[in-house]
Amino acid sequence: MELPEITPELILNAYCQGIFPMADPDTGEISWYSPDPRGIFPLDAYKPKRSLQNILNRGQFEIRINSDFEAVMRGCAENRETI
Repeated sequence: MELPEITPELILNAYCQGIFPMADPDTGEISWYSPDPRGIFPLDAYKPKRSLQNILNRGQFEIRINSDFEAVMRGCAENRETI
């Protein structure tokens, strides 16, 4: 059975349903996963712990939502050296 081409639209649709593609580190074969239970962070009610809030207040990091999806996907696709 031939799988459909993995497009940004397919990934977004899958993410909305809690389904995530992951490549096998040995073969590179893509499988789809639906974790149970699924972790969800309700961002409107999220309050970081004080230690994290202190780090965020220093301005070293940015928190973004839905920012440059294509670049994120391309970055995830890059080869990484194993640690």
